[in-house]
Parts: sequence; C-alpha cells; structure tokens
Amino acid sequence: MPPEYAELVSEGVAAINETYRTGDIAHWRRHVEKVCDPEVVLEGVGETFTEGKWRGHDGVVEFVANQMDVLDSMFSRLDEFTEASDDTFVAVVTFGGRARSSGLDVQMRPTHVYRMRGGKIWLWQIFQSRQQALDSVATQPDESPPV
Repeated sequence: MPPEYAELVSEGVAAINETYRTGDIAHWRRHVEKVCDPEVVLEGVGETFTEGKWRGHDGVVEFVANQMDVLDSMFSRLDEFTEASDDTFVAVVTFGGRARSSGLDVQMRPTHVYRMRGGKIWLWQIFQSRQQALDSVATQPDESPPV
C-alpha cells in the first residue's frame, strides 16, 4: 500500500477539523474531491451513530454537514491506521462534540474501512467496532466494482 494512504487519512482529519472549527464546509468538499472517486459510496453499517448510504462527492459532504447540524464543538482524532491489503485500509477515529438539542457531550470511536481504486476512495464504510470492520475486510473481496 502506498505510504500516501496514511497521509490521506491524516489530511482528512485535518480537513474535517478545520471544517468543524470554521463552520465552512468548503474545506471538507475540497478534500473529498481530491481523495474520493466521483462515484464513492459512504456507508454507515449496522448500528453506527448514523446508518445509511451517501453517494458521490455531494453525498460525502452532506454526511458531514448533517453531523454539523446536530453537534457543536466537534472534533476528530485519528487513533489507529492499519493496512488491510494493497487497496484497503482501516482507521479507528474518535470524534465527538456537544449535542445541540440536549447540551450533552457526545464521543464515539467508530472504525472506518476505505477501499481504493486508482488512488481514490471508492467505498468508505463506517462500523461501530474495530472487530466488525476487520470481519468485513476478511469476508469481502478486495475488488472494486466495474468502472
């Protein structure tokens, strides 16, 4: 796996934190357009903090915008990066903020699986636990869909 994939995740955390800090989603959009395939699918799998599928650059940007609608004082931190194969990597990320509706502090530690094609993310899955993510990597073929 190219070493720049680890940098890609670090840059993503920096871009999202800048977006959270400034409230300007343009920081996140530029990063998404740089690192994601135009047909990317972001999927919240199982009982994650948010379930569903978001498609394309606009969908990935909307995913973060939706989080910003419900949380204040948001933050994100990369805790772990693991290469699963040449084109798949796993990242454990802590993120959180303060719920706008209740004022309660929220912190989660989901695990992200990124599958690459041509140096870009084509599938981004978010799991509640590291083990669920690793099980998914072990059972799903490491192939991208037809172009």
